Amino acid sequence: MIMRRLIQLGVLLIALAGFVTADVVSRSGNTVNFRGISFQFDSSLANEVKPETIPASLDGKPSDIWPEHPSFTLVGYRRTRVMQETDPQIRVFRLDKFREAVKIASDENAKSVISPPKPPSWTIDFDEEVRVLKELLRVKPSHATINSFLAKVRGRQSCSAAMPFLPMWEACQALVARPTYVNFQNGKGVFFLTQWDTETSLITNAGLEYAFQGITNDGQYWIYAEFAVSAPFLPKGDDAAVVEWETKNYLLPHNSKKYQTYVRPVVFKLNQLTAGDFQPNLRLLEQLIASMEVKPE
Repeated sequence: MIMRRLIQLGVLLIALAGFVTADVVSRSGNTVNFRGISFQFDSSLANEVKPETIPASLDGKPSDIWPEHPSFTLVGYRRTRVMQETDPQIRVFRLDKFREAVKIASDENAKSVISPPKPPSWTIDFDEEVRVLKELLRVKPSHATINSFLAKVRGRQSCSAAMPFLPMWEACQALVARPTYVNFQNGKGVFFLTQWDTETSLITNAGLEYAFQGITNDGQYWIYAEFAVSAPFLPKGDDAAVVEWETKNYLLPHNSKKYQTYVRPVVFKLNQLTAGDFQPNLRLLEQLIASMEVKPE
């Protein structure tokens, strides 16, 4: 969590330095069209959407790296505990430029390594995320088989879940629930409930999010989205019982029997809820992404 916040602080400092550009934006009602990317949003989610261009980041760890890309912020939408106020909820990356940025940063990092062997290129991990998403969208495993599918397709187990994700955050997906496959106007992807942790935490409404990872049909663009959501049975996050548990168990491995004994019933309950049981209604977020068309100018 600390690392994720440092990453987000870096983006904030870039924005404050005046490097985030404000391009011409076309709006019609609740429709946004920015740099050839368009979508519609329900007014209950936000009064407006702020588009902007995020500059390339080529220095730092893998989680710090991305190319210049358009992004969209739902103004006034609640954020998870790991997101800063300036973080956009939606980003669109050109995949070849993204991989190029990762390679440049990886090559620079390798120069600082004095003793052999030469560290592997970060593009290996990048390529795996792309491969796993494509296979996931081909097979479309259900919530009952998603974890076993991910372990098989990756050949290893990571944290409690390992849904494909770019950028490569240095954190753990504590769970994955309600995988929902959504087609948008010229692509497809998957929504899923998760919570990002660097230390073992209880699942709370402060951390729960509905994340989306998608790719255009031509394979050229990657769509990222993270939306804070809440479930009726989860604690807020600052409850006394939550603080007490996390103080005692924050070093507990995510794959430990004790933590998984806690997580599994939570995932089961999340899978049993309807989209309308969440706040906001998950269908509104799915409809937003489904309306998206990615045809950059």
